[in-house]
Amino acid sequence: MRSSKVAKRYARALAGLSTDPAQLEAWGVELERLAQLVGAPEVAAQLASPEVSPAARVQALTVIGERLGLSFPLRSFGAVVARHGRIEDLPPIAEAYRRILDDLMGRVRPTITFARSPYDAELAQVLAGLEAIAHKKIIPTVRVDAALLGGVVVELEGKTYDGSLATRLAEAQRRLAG
Repeated sequence: MRSSKVAKRYARALAGLSTDPAQLEAWGVELERLAQLVGAPEVAAQLASPEVSPAARVQALTVIGERLGLSFPLRSFGAVVARHGRIEDLPPIAEAYRRILDDLMGRVRPTITFARSPYDAELAQVLAGLEAIAHKKIIPTVRVDAALLGGVVVELEGKTYDGSLATRLAEAQRRLAG
């Protein structure tokens, strides 16, 4: 819980440094790369080692930022995060930043689960329906789960829209059982 609050604070601080949407998007990509690298188990273990001094952690994150080719603001951000002993919070910070950025850009990222791989026309139809519901640009994560038997299940902004055949059959069975 505390980590989530910390991540949101850092993400809001980074997002507050610019009003340029292109700049914010670029920082999001850079932050994702940095978080992915420091979140890797072998790197995380090295950075969390008690044998590594706080100054060495800051230096390590500075070098990592340079090697990744991060912009100056992101390298500085990484150094601040390291200086405050929050390196392990970089993955949640990146996730919180993505949510903030999505809100600013009018986007939403639903998970859409089909019973089989959808045709382009089927996916387009579902996306159009979701855009009408959410009134935002849809960036989907598409999954396949044969257990659905048919239909689709969508998780969108904390709500689940279940149009699967498996659920409909279970409901019919429950009604018949009385």
